[in-house]
Parts: sequence; structure tokens; C-alpha cells
Amino acid sequence: MLHLSGGSTPRTPRVSRNFSAKFARRTAAALAVPLLITSAAACGSEDSSSDSKGGTPAVSGPLGKKPKIEKGEGDPPKKLGVKVLKEGKGQEVKKGDALNAHYLGQLWNGKEFDSSWKRGQPATFQIGTGKVIKGWDEALVGKKLGSRVEIVAPPAKAYGKQGQPPTIPGNSTLVFVVDLKKIMPSQIDGKPTGKQNPDLPKVDDKVEKNKAPSITMPKGKEDAPEKLISETIVQGDGKAVGDKSTVLSNFTAKLWKGGKQLDNTWAQGGPQEIPVSQIPGWKEGLKGAKEGSRVVISVPKSKFPKEQQKQFKSGVVFSVDVLDVK
Repeated sequence: MLHLSGGSTPRTPRVSRNFSAKFARRTAAALAVPLLITSAAACGSEDSSSDSKGGTPAVSGPLGKKPKIEKGEGDPPKKLGVKVLKEGKGQEVKKGDALNAHYLGQLWNGKEFDSSWKRGQPATFQIGTGKVIKGWDEALVGKKLGSRVEIVAPPAKAYGKQGQPPTIPGNSTLVFVVDLKKIMPSQIDGKPTGKQNPDLPKVDDKVEKNKAPSITMPKGKEDAPEKLISETIVQGDGKAVGDKSTVLSNFTAKLWKGGKQLDNTWAQGGPQEIPVSQIPGWKEGLKGAKEGSRVVISVPKSKFPKEQQKQFKSGVVFSVDVLDVK
């Protein structure tokens, strides 16, 4: 699985890719390139299968199951190709929505490079705002939930000359089939508690659309508390997080030492579904937190694997917005 990255070019992250790769389950993987948004492409037919006419390789398989995409024939098209293989009856996807979808991606020659079906769960990513490749932003805004859409993205609408090594060579034309499932919440709706633990960095409790809260590290203190500490600073009233929960969350993380930014989903692909057992400190720190909440978690260095302890050199503070719990 490829991982999210921000920045002006593919694979140029604003945050530590190693941190995300080890602990955050990235799903909109091969798609995260902040490029300018242009108008949505027109859709094709509404059949459940497609042919190679018009530059779209043939697709077979029922909606909801992993499709089979034939390899492209001849030279790949130079323009974005979009074809609705099956039109759904749900609401239209709007710019800024957190879209939950299953998808399969392969190169023009038929080599698969990413599949949410293979990982066993759909991806959630923000659409229409430059958080995914340009081809996805143009193709999916305006499509209806329940639809299956085929996208043929030339290099200019995908990863350009750089590619996404080692799985996507430079100047690659990419072919996707995407099943649009549902719109997920993208912003918490809880109320500030007015409380901030003095042993924790100060985290902004103001909820702003598409913006991470600021984390202000305490002056003169670069060592995290020896024990894990968590506090809810925005209180929601939804379903509570349990030991085995998977949470849809936006989160930002900083090192205690020097305040170095490690991760920020707001600057990447948007909300991510992450099992709480996958990131050190989340299982304990988020236990009992309710949907709609913002939780600050200080995780001591000792909670991380040895190789990460060498990398971080201090504990980590997270601010986690809990959007959905399952």
C-alpha cells in the first residue's frame, strides 16, 4: 500500500512519512497529490461493463466486488477519461466531501498497484480540494453515491514525470475503477469543555473547517510525561471508542522535543480510518471518547517500538478529532 503525502510534487511530504507508514493506516494511498482543481469531466455510459473504445479499458465484475480491468490497448489517451459504468441513486458528491469508496488502480499495461478490496476496507478521502490526484478530483465531484466509475488518468492528471516509485513509474497513465459508497463526517460537532491539563501542550479547542488545531508546546519542557496522559477538550455525544474500535479521524501530531510536526491529516488526504490498536497510545488514550470529540494524547517515548524511539528521541503529542466509531 502506498501512503499519503503532501507537498507540491508527488512523494514530497510535509510530515514524516515513516511515522505514517508505521502507525497510520493510509487508504487513499496512491492518490494524494495537491494539484489545482479544474472542472469535472463528463461521464460516459451507465452500463455495468465497459469496452476499450474512447480510451477506457474493459471492466467486468458486479458492483461492490473487486472488478477486473483489462490492460489498455494501443497508446494511452492524453486526456482524462471518465466513464460511469453503473449510476447510483444517492446524493451527488460535492467539493470538500469526505468520500468513502472502494477502488482498484492499475497501470495502463494492466499491472495492479493499489486496491482497497485487497486491504479489506474502503478508503475515505477528501475530494475536490487537491488532496488526491487531479484526475480523481475532476472525475468524482458531481457523481452519485452508489455509482461505479472508471477513470483513465494521463500523467498530467496523476503523478506526472516523477511517478510514485517503486510502484508507479514516471509518465504513467493510470486506470481506476471506483465504487462510491458514502459521505463520511469531516468535522466534529462537540462542544469545548473549557478544560486543559497543565501537563499537556495547549491545543486549540476551536473547530474550524479543513483546518488542524494549533498545538503550542510548553516553554522549557521538551520531555513528555513518563505516563500516558489524555484529555478530551471538545466533548461529543456519539458512540464511544472501545478497545477494538476503528475510528475515522483527523489528527495532528508533534514531538515533545523541539515541537517537530510529525503528521497532519488535514494537510494530506483528509480523515482516515485507523484501528485504535495501530497507533501507540490511541487504544488507552481514546478509550471512552465519543464521536464528535477532540482528544489530546501525550504518548511517552517508551510506548513506541525501539526503531521509532531512535527516530523520535522524545514522546509525541496527538490531537485527535473522532469523527466516526465502528
